[in-house]
Amino acid sequence: MVMNSKLAVFIRNLHLVYWFITRPTTRGAKVGIFNDGKILLVRLTYYPKTWTFPGGTVDKDEAPREAAVRECKEEVGISLTNPEHVGDLYLEQQYKKDTVSVFKTIVNDTAVIVDGREVAEADWFSLDNLPPMGKNSKAMLGLVLGNTHPATSP
Repeated sequence: MVMNSKLAVFIRNLHLVYWFITRPTTRGAKVGIFNDGKILLVRLTYYPKTWTFPGGTVDKDEAPREAAVRECKEEVGISLTNPEHVGDLYLEQQYKKDTVSVFKTIVNDTAVIVDGREVAEADWFSLDNLPPMGKNSKAMLGLVLGNTHPATSP
């Protein structure tokens, strides 16, 4: 099922109201997936103007690496075996405190299957020709490329 972008943004805005009221602490996991010098990025239905890494929420009683593997399978149809943990981002935004564990891996196949629910589009990009990315995604890119230290927000 492909989710309408306007509906996805509306649902995202409902989350913002919920987060404003509850001020949750959350955990996430994202993966920089490489193949032949290119990186896989996704455009989410609820953030339709920028690209990011595949990944998502770490479920209760789930390790971040397990979440990264699960989310990549769900969102882009790629099975990962042992992505390398490269650092954590500590973010305070959208009325929540979020720790995002960032991983990287290399795959041999470029085939992707977009879930259509959370991910509107997925594509492989050369590192010298990246699409628009938000500041958090750029910080994750720095971690997976090994040229920055884990970012923290005050």
